[in-house]
Amino acid sequence: MKIALGTAQFGLNYGVTNNAGKVSRQEACKILNYASEQGICTLDTAPAYGDSETVLGDISALAKFDVITKIPSLKANQSSISQIVTNSIHILKRPFLDAVLFHDADDLLNSHASNNFAQAVSLKEQGKIAKIGVSVYSPEQLFRICELFPIEIVQVPFNCFDQRFSTANCLALYDELNIEVHARSIFLQGTLLADFETLPEHFRPFSAEFARFSSVCQQLNCAPIRLALAIIYKFDFINRAVIGVCDQSQLSDILNHHNEALELANSNAIDFEMLKCHNLALINPATWPIKA
Repeated sequence: MKIALGTAQFGLNYGVTNNAGKVSRQEACKILNYASEQGICTLDTAPAYGDSETVLGDISALAKFDVITKIPSLKANQSSISQIVTNSIHILKRPFLDAVLFHDADDLLNSHASNNFAQAVSLKEQGKIAKIGVSVYSPEQLFRICELFPIEIVQVPFNCFDQRFSTANCLALYDELNIEVHARSIFLQGTLLADFETLPEHFRPFSAEFARFSSVCQQLNCAPIRLALAIIYKFDFINRAVIGVCDQSQLSDILNHHNEALELANSNAIDFEMLKCHNLALINPATWPIKA
């Protein structure tokens, strides 16, 4: 199962198409139990996701999952990484963390980078962290960081529109350094699954990209969610795809399309190349002039 469960919605009203708001604790418990039953074994969280870690720590089913969390941006406050990680371990009620990612890639590129990474290595040597990684927004960030530090796991944005991390150079890097790759933003914060007419005004200039995506769905007679999921199986370098949901029914819907998405990817019926877009105003939610 490539799908990992993202938990930003457990602590925040997250996502441009999220009309349901923050997930209730009762629903979060239902989601985790259902995810475990369906074979999902990895959870992604972060201190930056509101009280997501606290919510997870209070759910007994958490013990069934590998847990990945993150070191918040240290830019404004050079906090002790040891203190941050120890606090996450305590809140999540775990003996150790399966992976810890630097949430802000600049923390491995600025003048404090060597010290920051050394602190993470020390925590790994103490058995508090199994893998050290980073969350990046561009291939350029990834290449620069990998020249400096032995990264074991990386989280990257990847979807039908944003395929920047599937170039030959990127694939060679993953292979050479044995990097585990986790993809986020598979649905581009839900925009790939939404009716284009309901999207905010910011997306109007990209009607051609959405129309092309919709056209492929029609040609293949498949739901948008199935096409959006198929790309994670088309590219073998993706080890996990982090997907967030607002309730158990959303997760059920995703998993109901899982096998068909795998079959679709293996059928070679899709030319994903024709769907890619290089315009950051569409593919990078950080550029959207709306709450995302």
